[in-house]
Amino acid sequence: MGIFIYASTATGKSTLAKKFRNVVDMESVPFKYLNESGNNEKRKSDPNRIQNPDWPKNYFDALEKVKNKYDYILISDDICDEFLHKNHFEYWQVFPALELKSEFLERCANRGNNKQFIEWYAENWDKWYEQCKNDKYAKRRIELKSGQYLEDVLPDLKKVN
Repeated sequence: MGIFIYASTATGKSTLAKKFRNVVDMESVPFKYLNESGNNEKRKSDPNRIQNPDWPKNYFDALEKVKNKYDYILISDDICDEFLHKNHFEYWQVFPALELKSEFLERCANRGNNKQFIEWYAENWDKWYEQCKNDKYAKRRIELKSGQYLEDVLPDLKKVN
């Protein structure tokens, strides 16, 4: 079974999954909202999105389907806590160091996140850092340094041929 990786916003989840065959990015937005297409980064914090009535069961079902197909299953939505703890699945936390707030807000802007999302991310930065750093259930906690991404800290990545 693969390892679930809780990875913070702007740590390179999508890029990693495109580059390595043993990694899948389980972005929750397409499962959470109806009619999701296009640039999800720009739509984050959009108040007009309609939640899928099957949420979160549809997402948990999708996680079940991929858990044995990949070495790393990338997640970021805290709804996964319920799924991981109930099933006793191993997971790691990967998160940026506390002092990297400006760097990560810039990463969000550069990838197209809207202003509301960036403000929300900034407001919650300290709280999320403490939650990640002190997560007593995570098998490993990896704190990213300046300039680091997931690709820099996960072992045994297998390039797409």
